[in-house]
Amino acid sequence: MSALEAFPRTKRAPRRDSESIPKRPLPTFRPFQLCTLTDEIPVGGNWLFEMKFDGYRAQVAISGPDAVVYTRNGHDWTRQFRVILPPLRTLTKGSALIDGEIVAIDSEGRTNFSLLKTGIAAGLPLKFYAFDLLEFNGEDLTNEPLVDRKHRLEVLLAERDPDDRLQFSSHIPDHGDQIFEAMCAGGHEGVIAKRADSPYVGDRTASWLKIKCTKRQEFVVGGYRPSDRGRGLASLILGTYENGKLVYRGRVGTGFSEAMRKSVLAQLEKRPVDRPAFASVPRDIARRASWVKPDLIAEVMFSEVTPDGSLRHPSFQAMREDKRADQVVMEVPATAATVGTAYLDPNMGKEIAVAVGVNLTHPEKVMYPGTKVTKAMLVAYYAAVAEKILPHIQDRPLSLVRDTDGDLEQTFFQKHKLPGMPKAIHDGQLEKISGKESRFLWVDDLAGLVGGVQMNVLEFHVWGSLRQRPSLPHRMIFDIDPDEGLDFGDVKQAALDIRGVLEALGLQSWPLLSGGKGVHVVVPLVAKGNWEAVKGFCQDFAELLARTDPSRFVANMSKAKRKGRMFIDYLRNGQGATAICPWSTRARAGAPCAVPVTWDELPTFKAANAFDVFGAAVRAQQPDAWEGYFETEQILTARIRKAVR
Repeated sequence: MSALEAFPRTKRAPRRDSESIPKRPLPTFRPFQLCTLTDEIPVGGNWLFEMKFDGYRAQVAISGPDAVVYTRNGHDWTRQFRVILPPLRTLTKGSALIDGEIVAIDSEGRTNFSLLKTGIAAGLPLKFYAFDLLEFNGEDLTNEPLVDRKHRLEVLLAERDPDDRLQFSSHIPDHGDQIFEAMCAGGHEGVIAKRADSPYVGDRTASWLKIKCTKRQEFVVGGYRPSDRGRGLASLILGTYENGKLVYRGRVGTGFSEAMRKSVLAQLEKRPVDRPAFASVPRDIARRASWVKPDLIAEVMFSEVTPDGSLRHPSFQAMREDKRADQVVMEVPATAATVGTAYLDPNMGKEIAVAVGVNLTHPEKVMYPGTKVTKAMLVAYYAAVAEKILPHIQDRPLSLVRDTDGDLEQTFFQKHKLPGMPKAIHDGQLEKISGKESRFLWVDDLAGLVGGVQMNVLEFHVWGSLRQRPSLPHRMIFDIDPDEGLDFGDVKQAALDIRGVLEALGLQSWPLLSGGKGVHVVVPLVAKGNWEAVKGFCQDFAELLARTDPSRFVANMSKAKRKGRMFIDYLRNGQGATAICPWSTRARAGAPCAVPVTWDELPTFKAANAFDVFGAAVRAQQPDAWEGYFETEQILTARIRKAVR
């Protein structure tokens, strides 16, 4: 039973709704009643405790079949939240104004804001938890006691199936300590405490309290620091309002996906101002800052607030569009942060497939023998990692590894489109390569990834160039392929050594746990060179390692010559050659994935298949291990090529 279900469901009287009620005008938006943050849980029988949701606060105005969804600022977001409308449009023949929260719920029964953002974009099923009734059939209820308003709301909603998109937010009188402890232990946001006799005043009062389990809140974005590596975003400059002044609270530069980093930067560049809105900013911060109009809000998780009011270990979570910047003040949550996770819910996987337009057949099919990983769960996996994998796979020619039997014994590569493949897996034609025209596959969104799952694809392999510029490589890969008898520690040390040589040459690199036996050392490039130069350099590099340290390395792919050593596979750097895409699943026992890691953490892993689909889905919710990868601009100069010959 989920924690949501733990709140009691009282037996409700049948809903009364007169057939003769004339149609009434839609109720108008009212200012929201807001909660005051506290770390003290109130006691006494006059307090009602509700779950604190991690979603979008909303008011729903209803008049018969008409319904409008209002955000906290009074904006009409009916179109964005149209998925919750069907049960609201049939709720009453009269009118009502209901306060509540729109949420997405993961497989563990937790509300999840990141999942909600994905759900809004993809049109996935969401739920509206109603917790207050402000107006009914023209009668203003805001001066009635909360407990009476909730009773009338409960009667109006009547009994509902747990899967219904409209739900009543139950409450428990008293026992706040136990409820809070249970919510935090379950990884939830916290609890809301409300006085049972409180009216609805449309302001922040001490009658409604919030007690959080996480140190996480909204901050105003007053500026940003551009990337040192060229056009890009290094960090956001944050603040909160205090007595009408914007007070500097620090910077946040981690937690962004590459897609979000670009999206946020695009918003910032539309809001330039000459002077900072902050009352004051440290000189070293101001020196390299670009200032913006302070009307954007970022949600940030952090470990603690320092004595001077700044944040320690901040991590970006999301941009918020449901609040006004001038309402953002400093809050101090009550307890240590609870790390959120991603869950591979097969039901969500099936819903995602429908939402992106892919007919998912046999969703219960087990894709990895000896596991419970089904086809639907793989869809959920790719939705969980979509923001991370798409920058690596979009617009790149693909090779697919398929396993139609589900036994991992007869997998095969596919490079060309066949009849029956989903439309989201695109088929194209490259301009002349090696004197002839060539067909290829590519995907550019979540629908393409889900289409691959439908076709029993277990691996996505990508070219080192874009389909629009197939002759211009934009990355190099050194695939460390060890002999069977070698320890993974040897592989890790080899990767670190390769990194050291590359750094000496002036090239930055990033490590990828392949999900198989080895590690890939990946080097991004500006797409200006040619394949001959890139492959030639990689071969010279591998042969240099084999000459200088022949007891560890070989540059010959023969397994007989590899005995006790590692083959530095440079062959993945030719035109048309592919390598496993970061975040792709692998066609190997245990459902492993290819996962990017940092150089600092590489030594801590015990195997190249350290992440299965569950662990990789969780990993994808954390800050990008390859931060700066896509912004790095480096070229393979003649000097660098000559140095390894």
